[in-house]
Amino acid sequence: MRALLTAVATLEDLAKAGPDAPMALSTLEEIAFELGRMDSGEGRRFTEVLDRVAAAEPDRAAWIRDVPSALGLERI
Repeated sequence: MRALLTAVATLEDLAKAGPDAPMALSTLEEIAFELGRMDSGEGRRFTEVLDRVAAAEPDRAAWIRDVPSALGLERI
């Protein structure tokens, strides 16, 4: 999960500016699409893992818990 969060954070930074912005946005959209295909059980487990990671990383907890929303997903 930490690897996914690192990738999302890096892609968000790249999407803000620079020549790689379109590719970064496209990759974030693909991540969102794949996560959006989770069934309710998978979504619940995903959220539980996000909550555990957020609890272990209080400095980034708010950002971690907001990842689904930032990717345009309902709270899964």
